[in-house]
Amino acid sequence: MFKCADWEHINNTHIIISDANNIQHYFSYELQPVLWHAIPAFEELHMALEAKHDVPKYVLLREAIEHGLTKVGKYYNKFDDKPVYVHVGTQH
Repeated sequence: MFKCADWEHINNTHIIISDANNIQHYFSYELQPVLWHAIPAFEELHMALEAKHDVPKYVLLREAIEHGLTKVGKYYNKFDDKPVYVHVGTQH
């Protein structure tokens, strides 16, 4: 049987996963281009994860948050080598 602390952990996990899920929707538009959403979306997800990193209620998820920050940073840094994004951003 789940205890109150177990449910709290499940809810906290859901909150962390929801951040990534909400950002993913920026890349799912069917009727308009989405490339110009890329950098702001990665920045938003990075800020959301950073904001939760040192919050005591997320201590059990800290390692997962750190992995998420590393993964987001890896893909965010790839934009440095992509001049196409700059062109798309100026055209929007």
